[in-house]
Amino acid sequence: MKANQALRRSTVPAVGSGATRREFLGGGLSALAALPLLPRFGWLDAALGSRRTDRIVVLVDLAGGNDGLNTVVPHADPLYAKARPTLKLAAGDLLPLSPELGLRRELAPLHRRFEAGELAIVQGVGYPRPDRSHFKSIDIWHTAQREPDSAAPGWITRLVEQEPFAAAGRTPLLMCGGGSVPRAIVGAHGPAPQVDRLEALAPAAGPGEGAAARVAALERLAESGGTSGSPLDFLRTTTRAAQRQSAQVARAAERGSVRSDYGRAPIGGSLRLAAQLIAGGLEGNVFYVRQDGYDTHAFQADAHALLLTDLGRALGAFWDDVVAAGAIERVVVLCWSEFGRRVAENGSKGTDHGAAAPLFVLGRDVRGGLHGDAPRLDALVDGDLPHAIDFRRVYAALLAQWFGVAPEPILGAAYAPLPLFGRAG
Repeated sequence: MKANQALRRSTVPAVGSGATRREFLGGGLSALAALPLLPRFGWLDAALGSRRTDRIVVLVDLAGGNDGLNTVVPHADPLYAKARPTLKLAAGDLLPLSPELGLRRELAPLHRRFEAGELAIVQGVGYPRPDRSHFKSIDIWHTAQREPDSAAPGWITRLVEQEPFAAAGRTPLLMCGGGSVPRAIVGAHGPAPQVDRLEALAPAAGPGEGAAARVAALERLAESGGTSGSPLDFLRTTTRAAQRQSAQVARAAERGSVRSDYGRAPIGGSLRLAAQLIAGGLEGNVFYVRQDGYDTHAFQADAHALLLTDLGRALGAFWDDVVAAGAIERVVVLCWSEFGRRVAENGSKGTDHGAAAPLFVLGRDVRGGLHGDAPRLDALVDGDLPHAIDFRRVYAALLAQWFGVAPEPILGAAYAPLPLFGRAG
């Protein structure tokens, strides 16, 4: 699933096992595509509460539209089996969440967290007048606006582009993994930095150039003079910030260590990198991770099972490493998709674009369990599950209850936060 092609791509090189910090900086800053997240939205200061800059959210985007009905499964509803003659899952194929609902066995690591009270499953999440276009729905979720204009920044960048999140010495927002940069992490000054898998090497230098030459050129630019407010002054400022952030990521990667088995899928590499940087003490608040492949229009059964197997394994390994790093009290995971799938399977043994679906919130401080009502298959709207919970209520909870920030100025309207944090006991 491709992100909006109008967005600028940002690439910071991966830290390979043999890469030095100087090579990392050289590859990471070769084109200055990764503009830094600079302080912005100062007018929000009066609206913000006690901001918790030590806290982290890992955003896991299941790109393509995950089939929520075959993830959190209403197996006891006869309408479910009727709508899905080849894709239906029986209770014996599932891990119990309630007498009527079960979780896919491929997500067994998440089920263990559910039983421990650390996983919230929010049901029926969506937005009014759902749009089945990938691009439009992604824009809505990524900007938190129903009709975003082309310049609207990502919702999470509105948080981290302000002090103290964007203070000097921090890398507040980072994308872990390859591919195009999503709109959620594009801010007023450009996209957040991006780091690919640790196993990858820094990009090859151009003809007659090397990492050292690029570093030297950028260092000269960063130290050069220029009229305040001029384009050259802006470029110099962003160069300095990009150098600083690249160095911070490289140091954290060198310090951090992870031991769990994430598997060989790209989602595993991305979450492994996030865990290593958290363990290495990177001062940041948001790690963005994407798993592609959920647009399952045909022969869904095996493909969906494999995707969820990779997801469950990677998230389980990530959680174990965060626990080992002593960061469990500071980390939450939000796992979502731009829409669910249609209730009825299609003629190709797959499912088409739908509307509402469940999402996951994982954390030690999370109020675990089922939130919201189970989907009613006898009350569909144009063949889709209607949304019962606006996704911005989840964002509002993350902002207010986790980061200690007033949600309304960031989301652009008032949304009642779900009671997702502040675990009792």
